[in-house]
Amino acid sequence: MSSNPFLGRSSRRRFLAGLASSAVLPLLSACQPQVVETERVQVVEKDVPVDRIVTQIVRQEVERVVTVEVEKQVQVERVVTVEVEVEKPVEVQKFVTVEVEKPVEVEKIVTVEVEKPVELVVTQVVVKEKFILEGIPGIVDPANGGWPREVEGLNGLVSIAAKPARIHTVSLGHDEVTYALVPAERVVAVGTYTQLPEYSNVAALAQKVVGIGRDPEQIVAQAPDIVIASPYTKKDLIQALENAGIVVVQTQLHNDPAGRIQDILLMGYLFGEEERALALAAEVRSRHRDLLDFVRGKPIEVRPRVLALTSFSDKLYVAGIGSTEGNIIETAGGINVAAEAGIERNTTTSLEGVVAMSPEVIIITQPADGANEFRQELLRTEALAEVPAIKDARVYPVDPKLFTTLSFWNIRGAEELAKILWPDDFGNREFPQFSLPE
Repeated sequence: MSSNPFLGRSSRRRFLAGLASSAVLPLLSACQPQVVETERVQVVEKDVPVDRIVTQIVRQEVERVVTVEVEKQVQVERVVTVEVEVEKPVEVQKFVTVEVEKPVEVEKIVTVEVEKPVELVVTQVVVKEKFILEGIPGIVDPANGGWPREVEGLNGLVSIAAKPARIHTVSLGHDEVTYALVPAERVVAVGTYTQLPEYSNVAALAQKVVGIGRDPEQIVAQAPDIVIASPYTKKDLIQALENAGIVVVQTQLHNDPAGRIQDILLMGYLFGEEERALALAAEVRSRHRDLLDFVRGKPIEVRPRVLALTSFSDKLYVAGIGSTEGNIIETAGGINVAAEAGIERNTTTSLEGVVAMSPEVIIITQPADGANEFRQELLRTEALAEVPAIKDARVYPVDPKLFTTLSFWNIRGAEELAKILWPDDFGNREFPQFSLPE
C-alpha cells in the first residue's frame, strides 16, 4: 500500500490506519508555541514564525474522501484548525504535512465526503490556536492559566488571587480595552472622561456606571477587585490604593500595531478572559492587515501628503514620528509630512512650518466646534494660501475619539481616514464597529 492514504483502493480499515499515521498526526503537530493569534501562512515549516500571508497549492488525485473520527480524546495543548478552499477538480501532485513539537487535544477529525474524483487546491492555510501566553510582556508564568497568577506591572510584581469580578481603570484607553474584553456588568466605575461622547468610544456603556475622579477614597468606595492604572497615574494614588488592600496593576498603553495587541492580550490575562482577548486581537489584526494590503498596492508617488494639525491656546500642534495620529496616517496610506520633516511626537509648529511641510491634506483632530472654526481660519489665512491642502480646500475635521485614543479604536480612525484619502476605493464604505463580549 502506498504511504499516501489517498492513493489505491485498499480497505477502509487500512485506509484509516494510513491516514492516522501519515496525514492526521503530522497535521496535529503544526502548532508553534510563539504564535498568539490567527495567522495566514503560505509555507508551514518547523520553527518558522507565522507572521505572513502566502499561498501553497497542493494537488493530488483522489477517488473518495471519507470522515474519520477519533474515538477517545488525546491529551493536547492546542487545537489546530486548517481551513481549505476546494475549487474545481484537479490532480493533486503532492501532499503537504507539518511537524509539531507537542500534542494537541482532538475529539473529532472531519474531512469532506465526495462522490467522485476531485482535485483539491489548497489556496491558503489558516492556523487557529488556543491562547498562547509566551512572549507577552508582563506575564510572569505563561504556563499558569489558573489562580492566583502574577504579572509584572510598571508598579512592580503583582499577584492576582482570583478572577476579578469588579473592575475599575483610571484611564480612557484602558476603559476602551476593558469593555471589549469583559461583560459590562463587571465594570464598577469609570473615569468621568470615559463618559464624554466626543472623546470616548465607549461612552454609551460608561454612562451606565458611576463616573469618578482619581481620588483614592472615591475608588475605594466602589470596592473594586482590581484597578488598572496607566503610565501617567500618580504614584501617590497607586500607593494609597495598595495600602487599602486593592490590587493595582499599572500597564503601558501603546499606539503602534504590535503594542495594541500586547495591551489586549495582557489585559485579557489580568481579567481571566484569555480566549476573548485572542478573538479581539485577531479581529484588530485582521482589520489592520486589510488596510495594509490595500496600501501596498499604492505607489509611494500617489500617496497623499497628510498633516495632522490642531490649535489650542493660540498654538499650532502637529503629530510627528511615534505619534498616534502619525501611525493612523501611515496605516491609511498617507505620508505623514510632520514625520518626514523630522518632527517627533506631538509638538508645536508655526505657519511657516506648515508652509514648509506643504501638505496636500490637513486633518484636524479636535472636537467639532473648535475644529470647524479652526478650519475656516486656516482657509482664510493669507500666509497659507499656496499650501496645496488650503488651495484645494482639503482640510477635514475628524472624530477625535478615533484619532487620539490610546487603544485599538484608532484602527477605526485609519479606516475613516482611508475614506478621505482614497474616495474612489473607500468613499461610500461603512466600516463596522468592533465586537463586544457576550
